[in-house]
Amino acid sequence: MKHGKFLSFLTLACVFTLTAAVADAKRTNRDLVFEDDERPAVAAKVDSSGNAIVVSMKTAVELVRNGHKSTVLPNHAFRSGDKVKFKYTVNTDCYAYWFLKGSSGSLYMLFPNKLTGRDNLIKKNQVCTIPVKGSFKFDNNPGKEEVLVFLTKERVPELDEASLEATENKGQVRNCAADLNGIQENNESRRTSRDLVFEEEEDTQSGIKTSSQASSSPDDVLVVYYALDHN
Repeated sequence: MKHGKFLSFLTLACVFTLTAAVADAKRTNRDLVFEDDERPAVAAKVDSSGNAIVVSMKTAVELVRNGHKSTVLPNHAFRSGDKVKFKYTVNTDCYAYWFLKGSSGSLYMLFPNKLTGRDNLIKKNQVCTIPVKGSFKFDNNPGKEEVLVFLTKERVPELDEASLEATENKGQVRNCAADLNGIQENNESRRTSRDLVFEEEEDTQSGIKTSSQASSSPDDVLVVYYALDHN
């Protein structure tokens, strides 16, 4: 009888855990949505008339640690054995390029890739994940990994070339790395001169980080950095 009661309790506990995980996922997806009247403050800092081109991305990290699933910010302290995936949305249709820069300096393309195909147009409020299937698992080697994200309203030849190279080189980007560095340096320079207005906001309660950029040209690239701290 006691054994039966224990099994019943265990079943209820599993159902409760699963229900809570599903509810948390639905809540995160809902919080990732950009409302129609949601306009970041960066827009007014470029063009007071409201004609600035604003590209924003909301990002959360789905963390599984010891079987428990939670939503955390990208700057969370991760441990060996943690499984993670990025969940993100954008406020406008745009092309997305995700890269991983290891501690050795090697650059790998996370999206698009050979498995997903080269169609990387992301629709407004489409909840996407990186990786597209499965998750990343932290190994037993602590360190820092850097994730780079490029969002563009129009296709950028240098980024498409990097995507093609990665497809032909098992995900690694070598020849096009200098071009990507050039895009980053130009972006940082224009932020310094205030040609581009860039702001980030973190919500610890929801585990969502919002990165926004306002500019006067649809050709400008939004570059976002995530430093993953593996303790």
